[in-house]
Amino acid sequence: DGSMWRIAIKSPYESIPYLGIVSIKEKAVITSGNYERYFEENGKTYHHIIDPATGYPAESGLTSVTVVADCKEPGTRNGTMCDALSTALFVMGEERALEFWRDSGLAFELVLATEDGRVVVTEGLADRFTESEESGYTYETVS
Repeated sequence: DGSMWRIAIKSPYESIPYLGIVSIKEKAVITSGNYERYFEENGKTYHHIIDPATGYPAESGLTSVTVVADCKEPGTRNGTMCDALSTALFVMGEERALEFWRDSGLAFELVLATEDGRVVVTEGLADRFTESEESGYTYETVS
């Protein structure tokens, strides 16, 4: 009917249902996180997002990266781009991910969840992102 889709971004923590909701239309929304595919051994958690510099699970300070990009152009492959970016930006960590977002020349927006309990939303999503009131996260918008 032409209305916006409301996509909930899952929280990395079972006790919190979601980080927030993105209202979008004709966009790809892809999330990578350290909470879906993992195992624990000897008190250490090993997840599936590998840092190519170390060969071990990335320890970037992030728990989740959501990438949103336009898909309205015919033949657009932004869903694939979002999938690749969400993983790469997770490995980079918050500071480098935001630097890449600002400087890459690619048209995409981000929602980053950090280990210290923050959700960082890029300015292009700010008016389409609804915070989860019961999440316990603090929210900030960056430009």
